[in-house]
Amino acid sequence: MTAKEAQLTELLSLSTRTLTHLTAAITAMSFELLNTQDGTVNATAHKMIERMLAINSELDQQWQLLSQLAGTQPEPSSTLEQVVLKSLEPTAGEY
Repeated sequence: MTAKEAQLTELLSLSTRTLTHLTAAITAMSFELLNTQDGTVNATAHKMIERMLAINSELDQQWQLLSQLAGTQPEPSSTLEQVVLKSLEPTAGEY
């Protein structure tokens, strides 16, 4: 692999890593929005989670192609994040 090819591979890897982190952050935020009592926000959060699932599948394909291009093993997916959902009880002043 030439120096230019190595640089392009590294650039693609960094770009894909950034997109992976962004999708993980948006997915985490969407899960947090599921706690809302607002039906519209809740429905939007569900839709966003579905969209992020589709985007993550495409990112997995990018990681696979990058690993083939670089001649390495694909990076383990770091898009899984443990999310703890809990119900928030309103305090007396929040009714």
